Amino acid sequence: MEAWWEEFFRGPWERIQLEGYPEERTNEEVSFLVDALRLLPGAAVLDVPCGEGRHSIELARRGYRPTGIDFNENAIAVARERAEAAGAEVDFRVFDMRRIDATEAYDGAFCFFGSFGYFSDAENLDFARRVARALKPHGSFLIDLHVAESLYPQFRPRDWSWIRKDPPLRLLEERTIDLESGRIESTWSFVTPDGALSRTLSIRLYGYRELRDLLITAGFGGVTAYQTGSMEPFRFGSSRCSMVASKGGAPDPAG
Repeated sequence: MEAWWEEFFRGPWERIQLEGYPEERTNEEVSFLVDALRLLPGAAVLDVPCGEGRHSIELARRGYRPTGIDFNENAIAVARERAEAAGAEVDFRVFDMRRIDATEAYDGAFCFFGSFGYFSDAENLDFARRVARALKPHGSFLIDLHVAESLYPQFRPRDWSWIRKDPPLRLLEERTIDLESGRIESTWSFVTPDGALSRTLSIRLYGYRELRDLLITAGFGGVTAYQTGSMEPFRFGSSRCSMVASKGGAPDPAG
């Protein structure tokens, strides 16, 4: 499969991503991660992919021991600079997430902000297996993403949004769902007064049960799903899904 992410995350989106996010948003997301993963004080946590490292840095501030992995050396360089400025100890690594080879090294792991499903079905399953192997017994893996049950009720083939107004930058997202491949095919056009630059994405859209079964096949036991950002159970029409798979637990009888 074409590695679309190589170009996408080194293009206009990289500059937007590396500008950072509101601190309040990061704090809220990290609080949710701590609760959903049931992290104990001092837990070792894998952030994959970590981007510019905002979640890992906040976890380190709270006394956890994060490792952040991302293929993008520019994002990792920024993450290291920000961690140093914050006095946060984080092990940031430039690494292909498909090649994780740790064994029982982490108490928890997370793949946040829709970063699961970039690869082929076989590679997505293999990535989940590698995360399962990297977790200690009873560790948990959280995936934040859209599943079909969250996306379909709100799906729009085209959206405009402001990234910023000074200097002006607008984003046009055009989307189709390929029913044969089960993938969302998107074009993001970044529009400024000087013109537009477009990049493409192709992300696997799993149904709730399909993703649950993938995680169980990967070696996880119990699976629970929340509305991302809260500890409320995931339901049809929830804005996003955070699926939490526990290593060594019994399969969830629901579904």
